[in-house]
Amino acid sequence: MMNTRVKDIDFKSADHVIEEIRNMNVKGGSPFGRSAAWAFKLAIEQEDLNDFDTLKTRLEDVAKQMIGLKPTMATIHNSCDIVLSLLNKDKDKDLDELKKQIVKVCENIIEQSFVAVEKVADYGSNLIKEGDTVLMHSYSSTLMGIFKAARNKGVNFKLICTESRPLRESRNAVNVLTEIGVDVTFISDASVFEFMKTADLIIMGADTLSTDGSVANKMGSAQIACLARSCKVPVYFASELYKLDLRTQYGYNIQLERRTPFELVCNEDFKDFEKVRVINQFFDITPANDIKGIITEFGVLQPAQMVLYWNKLIKNIMED
Repeated sequence: MMNTRVKDIDFKSADHVIEEIRNMNVKGGSPFGRSAAWAFKLAIEQEDLNDFDTLKTRLEDVAKQMIGLKPTMATIHNSCDIVLSLLNKDKDKDLDELKKQIVKVCENIIEQSFVAVEKVADYGSNLIKEGDTVLMHSYSSTLMGIFKAARNKGVNFKLICTESRPLRESRNAVNVLTEIGVDVTFISDASVFEFMKTADLIIMGADTLSTDGSVANKMGSAQIACLARSCKVPVYFASELYKLDLRTQYGYNIQLERRTPFELVCNEDFKDFEKVRVINQFFDITPANDIKGIITEFGVLQPAQMVLYWNKLIKNIMED
């Protein structure tokens, strides 16, 4: 059988995790959440954090750095929030026991994420029928799991893959897909409307889920979903529920990351570079009414259903 589990980077230390996040070597919302858990786990296991204040200061600094680098990633925020809440809740607990508890929770976050992504892969693969043409946008380890699971079930399908500028991370997806025998067509982002008409369904990954059912993902996702509605092509987002940002329930707006303009242009592109405002918007938000369903480890949900399953997810993570 084909293995659908994507291996995490072999992290050496908490600082190594932060470096890999900064260098964009961690790819996908689920790996970001696991990476955050790895950072806390490695800091506790490797560093001299011999009193509560030192432990708290270090873990808060690790959290601040990771959130600062990837503010859109709910999985990073959720991992940080769970760990820091344990610190504040159990500060009078024996230090060694507190460390063991945090490490165990981090291990649960990592394993639960892998299990969730495997379930998403199974459920998502059931949406792909023999002979279908699927359109995808950007790279997502969760998406790769779906396509691998479909092939593992013997389903033959074609895939249209947008380049996903400016970093064109979809090239990573093409390498995975051709290796498992999927017929891939690689297109520019600008031509997506022309090719969308040939698609039976669209599946995209997600970086953050909002409690109102909207989804934050790589720039271009909202545009694709809006166009798909006019073409009557169903749009699904695939995501473990751990990407749900509960702060949105209380009026928090998802922070949409902007990256350096020099991923788009260089100084020589314009005669007077200083007079041009270049914005490299990296994420956008797709409204719930443009989404057919969210593929989660709890099944294919209507966007508004996601918050109902959150407590069950947290219970699984906090189990000893």
